[in-house]
Amino acid sequence: MGDGRETEDRSSDAGTPIAPVGAGGGANAMAPGKRTLTEQLSPAPANGQPGGVDAGPQPAETAGKKPNISGTIVEGGALSDADVDAINEAAPKVPKQFRRYVAYAGVIKVGGSLAWRANNPGNLRDADTKIGTVHGAVGTFAVFAKMEAGRAAQRALYLNKYGAMKVRDAIEKLTPPSENDTATYLKRLEKAGVDLDKDVKSQIDVLMSAVEANEGMIAGVELTRSA
Repeated sequence: MGDGRETEDRSSDAGTPIAPVGAGGGANAMAPGKRTLTEQLSPAPANGQPGGVDAGPQPAETAGKKPNISGTIVEGGALSDADVDAINEAAPKVPKQFRRYVAYAGVIKVGGSLAWRANNPGNLRDADTKIGTVHGAVGTFAVFAKMEAGRAAQRALYLNKYGAMKVRDAIEKLTPPSENDTATYLKRLEKAGVDLDKDVKSQIDVLMSAVEANEGMIAGVELTRSA
């Protein structure tokens, strides 16, 4: 898992996972190579780099016309010409580094962060409830049918692995100070209302909200798929 922010034309974002929603790194960003809480909670790539960033063209079956941007179809079969026209019209409206799409049975999500397009707010790499996968800068990431399903998978992971631990201890274990700006991460969680000295289970709702904010939930354009 990672921050879900694209790195095309923004190489400095490749390892800058701690930033407010909608941010693109900057003064609050971590140094390259650091891993966020959600990256640590999910299987990490061998080289330790963060993921959550779409990488390169991905095959997408279409009935005729081809989209001008790359993307993935996880439900609903081939794109119609009307769908392709809608994607091509929406693409220029989103930042260049976010010009990807994920097509579902009823909607097509264009732009935004991978976390938003894949209904995967925690940037989980895998889950039993996924309906597909999308490629990231490093490895693949789960796609969920709805955002609620992605949050449910994230919640289950937090509770099952770290539910009994104090939030402070869990964060320090997952993002050790020797490798990360753990103190800043803890301050941000605390500012968001997380009680660091209570267990993860008791803080799960506010903790998930705070982590989602730091992971980069950036909305794009949602299109209704043609009949």
